[in-house]
Amino acid sequence: MNIIGLKKANCKNCYKCIKVCPVKSIKISDEQAHIISDECILCGTCLHACPQNAKTLSSDLEKVREFIRHGEDVYVSLAPSYYTMFDLDDPQRIVGALKKLGVKGVAQTTDGAAYVTAEYHRLIKEGSMENIITTCCPAINALAEKYYPGVVKYLAPVVSPMIAHGRLLKKAFGERCKVVFVGPCIAKKAESEDLRHSKEIDAVLNFMDLDLWASQEDIKISECEPEEFIQDNSEINRLYPIPGGIIKSIKKIENNLPYSMIGVDNIDACKELFEAMIAGELKGCFAEVNACEGGCINGPVASETRRSKFLGRVELSKHVAKTGDSFPVLNSPLELSKTFAGTADRKLMPTEREIREILRKIGKETPEQELNCGSCGYPSCREKAIAVFQGKADINMCLPFMRQRAESLSNYVLAETPNITVIVDEELNIIEFNRAAEKLFGITRTQALQKGIYELIDPADFLYVLDTGENIIDKKSELTEYGATVLQSIIKTDDGNYIMGIFKDITEEEERQKASYQMKMSSVEMAQKVIEKQMTVAQEIASLLGETTAETKVTLTKLKDMIENGGESK
Repeated sequence: MNIIGLKKANCKNCYKCIKVCPVKSIKISDEQAHIISDECILCGTCLHACPQNAKTLSSDLEKVREFIRHGEDVYVSLAPSYYTMFDLDDPQRIVGALKKLGVKGVAQTTDGAAYVTAEYHRLIKEGSMENIITTCCPAINALAEKYYPGVVKYLAPVVSPMIAHGRLLKKAFGERCKVVFVGPCIAKKAESEDLRHSKEIDAVLNFMDLDLWASQEDIKISECEPEEFIQDNSEINRLYPIPGGIIKSIKKIENNLPYSMIGVDNIDACKELFEAMIAGELKGCFAEVNACEGGCINGPVASETRRSKFLGRVELSKHVAKTGDSFPVLNSPLELSKTFAGTADRKLMPTEREIREILRKIGKETPEQELNCGSCGYPSCREKAIAVFQGKADINMCLPFMRQRAESLSNYVLAETPNITVIVDEELNIIEFNRAAEKLFGITRTQALQKGIYELIDPADFLYVLDTGENIIDKKSELTEYGATVLQSIIKTDDGNYIMGIFKDITEEEERQKASYQMKMSSVEMAQKVIEKQMTVAQEIASLLGETTAETKVTLTKLKDMIENGGESK
């Protein structure tokens, strides 16, 4: 299961998460962003950048509740940054809240940090490492192992305070107890599952989980009765979550040290530090590194009720000074070693020819056409092309190219459609005029864009649609001044700012219909004349037949009489 997930319905192809991701461990497929788990360092930067709240986090909250429901002894290792996250008049109120939620006891992770500090001091005194990089921040450890194998040899071979504290708690309360780390970090969850130390921490909650849990149980942390921390003597190590806190802790053991002490927070700055070390520019440096700018007090999963990080930093420093800023006495030995290894997976890189071919497909024929605008999330067109080659990016993520192509296609369709198309604004000024319109109205597009539609035709229908919002579809109109008959559709755009007039020229069709009608009428007239002539002929024939019949009757009668009278006629 991925620690950072995605709500697909919320992902809107904005590419902001890619833009802020320091290692570009996000893949776009099916128009959705997907975290590449093997490449992600879990810095959490993408969570805050996502405008649609599409990123999700897996949670161990239900797992912890199950521990408590089954009667397990649950102990919390509380990150010292809690002091800046919750606005509490008494820091021990958070202990009371956690105990009300069912945990057995609460200790500060700084108890483990004391052992880690002592081990860093030992490494510095030993002086065998060319440079020493602190390994308290799992996100930076992942950055080094996955992307900068050249600095792995400089990583202090020491577990983090969380792991050290987990071992302390298991040692004190038995291996069967459940240790739950609570802090502002996402990467701690992956660290707790690391096979190099997977038994020390049984679950990880962030401060938002704690907020949710308390609210579901109707518990107000700020109103809970204060209760004691287990072994509350972490003293100077409470400064771990603010920049320079580790260095200050080491200097409480010994001030004059053979290494130059530098603090670096922010992933980009850490990358620069690593590159400088790989290039051999830095030697004899002890580097306190942190992925979060401003230290752990600015972790990616803070409480909803957090106080200002700047106020929290000031208050934490005051709290340490008031409660004691000496280095605590370590009473028992603890195994702290950890081996780091470069796990960088070298991606197949495209050739220059393959890069140019990908760039050509998005209209980047020459280097001058590479805008490097960053709208796709990548800092340059070349890096985006490499990501396309590696299957991490879609070629259509180039917004300027897609816009140019869409406008080009739209302009082509508008220009080449056979229907006369005119678009006007709310003042009836012409803002678009296609080639068919140029032909009908006898003016160029450039000339038309200087006119109002009322200068070409009666604007009554345009005004009607503008005022009522009711579209006119296929209304037959005569544009007598242009010798044309058209079917006009006047349509208001969805945003209501423009009116589109589409005129289908039916002049020739109308002429054909008129000609056809005239032909039909001529045929009817000719048929009528033929009928009348035929009737006249029939009547004449009938008249002639009548006269002939009468004469024949007289003659035959006479003949009959003659025969009957023996040849004599009467």
